[in-house]
Amino acid sequence: MMAGTTTIAGRYRIEGRLGVGGMSTVHLAFDNRLERYVAIKLLAEHLADDPTFVSRFRREALSAARLVHPNIVQVFDFGFDEGHHQHFIVMEHVSGNSCAELLRDRGHLDIPEAVAIITQACRGLDYAHRNGVVHRDVKPGNLLVSDSDVVKLADFGIARAVDQSSITQVGSVLGTAAYLAPEQARGEEAGPRADLYSLGVVSYQLLSGRLPYEANSLSELALKQQRESPIPLDELNPRVPHALAQAVAMALAMDQESRPADAMVLAEAI
Repeated sequence: MMAGTTTIAGRYRIEGRLGVGGMSTVHLAFDNRLERYVAIKLLAEHLADDPTFVSRFRREALSAARLVHPNIVQVFDFGFDEGHHQHFIVMEHVSGNSCAELLRDRGHLDIPEAVAIITQACRGLDYAHRNGVVHRDVKPGNLLVSDSDVVKLADFGIARAVDQSSITQVGSVLGTAAYLAPEQARGEEAGPRADLYSLGVVSYQLLSGRLPYEANSLSELALKQQRESPIPLDELNPRVPHALAQAVAMALAMDQESRPADAMVLAEAI
């Protein structure tokens, strides 16, 4: 696509590409109607032909659009552009960096910064969970840190729409396997505590620069989760207080019932 020449749904003019994933591409766009910049996610064209995905996409996009919270990326619009044969989601544009970019550039974060990011993410998750929405794909790329240090969770519900489609997306699953809760890796329904596990993995990575489990497949990950415990954070990074290491370990419990009761309990522990 040539930036500035493509317009989606007759109003969103593509200005440039922000990121690429296995299922979608995110662009910076200008909303000609409201005269503001937005982020527009264009989903892979092959998904437009999957009726299961289309119905779930609509349902999940509606759920995400109802979530209005300072720590959640606001969904403004969604639909299907027939000319480009693509489903799209229009979201607020967050000027800043994702945690994936911060990890890439810096290896790991200072403890106060990491704690601030994690606790803000907890507040966003708590709001979503209380409104009946589970994220299902909490990972560094979906945690955006604005230029004013406000943390926003992106991509609510989209993982579920893709997950339940009739297309097997092995690549996209493996890309986020490290962040999946054990019950998700087993193919079970993901509840709020699955999000807490995923945030625990992100927390571990932000504080140490490495994942609790390194695996090349879902089956290898599941075996490691069953047989091994992650190296305690305060052993990997001596600057991490023991209580903080324990709080992250609690989020990484194999058994859901051993994890914090909700996101705010995790935030307080952190």
